[in-house]
Amino acid sequence: MACDLASDLLEALERWHSARVAVRVVAANDELVAVFSGRLGTRSREKGSALFWPIELDGAASGTLERPGIYAHPELLTEVRLHVGEFVVEFTEAGVTVNVRRLEPADP
Repeated sequence: MACDLASDLLEALERWHSARVAVRVVAANDELVAVFSGRLGTRSREKGSALFWPIELDGAASGTLERPGIYAHPELLTEVRLHVGEFVVEFTEAGVTVNVRRLEPADP
């Protein structure tokens, strides 16, 4: 099951490479925890077994200690959903939901 969910997430986010996105992190009780936006980078293997897409944050200086991005742990994924219109992908892992919204239209 987790493998299929990881594949679904990979497929959705790989199509959005270089797009501007907004990322929302929501706790299990539906409370918003964090929001950030930037340009979605190419998936990287630098984070071991976690799926990782770096994000170049809007207005952020480069060279920060922490690398901003989207981390997904295939073994913890319980849901992956691509919303109607294919401009939002949402995934849940370890009780936390991450909502990634494409901020610019897809290339024709």
